[in-house]
Amino acid sequence: NYVTYDHWGSIESDNLINRIRYMNKALGCKWVFLDHVSIVVSGQDGDERKMIDILMTKLRSLVEETQVGMLLVSQLKRPEGGGFEEGREISLGHLRGSAGLGQLSDMVIGIERNQQDEDLKNQSTVRILKNRFSGETGLACHLEFNLNTGRLTEIQPIDL
Repeated sequence: NYVTYDHWGSIESDNLINRIRYMNKALGCKWVFLDHVSIVVSGQDGDERKMIDILMTKLRSLVEETQVGMLLVSQLKRPEGGGFEEGREISLGHLRGSAGLGQLSDMVIGIERNQQDEDLKNQSTVRILKNRFSGETGLACHLEFNLNTGRLTEIQPIDL
């Protein structure tokens, strides 16, 4: 089964938490994809960093309570000296909004790609930035997006 909830942006964190709990308990959802965390707190009055900290703490508690798996999408800060759309390597410090994103997560996975390079624009690098389970971090794999099938396939990267 697949259930969606489109909150069209800003939503009170307690409302979101209650909806996720309902989806888990009443509808049987075992996985939640939250895309993206910054939009949840957007449009609300207050400090975005603090609101994300509070939201992350509540989400972490909900995950422990319900044992739901949660995949959370986060925006990145705009770096100096070249953007991420040019294939720049991502680190935990690049997560936008709050250090709580990295601190409260069990795993953080970064996906990098150079959208500007015609030869490489469909290739992505997957990097494990945090792994609470084993501690292993670093380069995980390379993926290529096939425009005809809409699928990602693991590949050996092209060295140009």
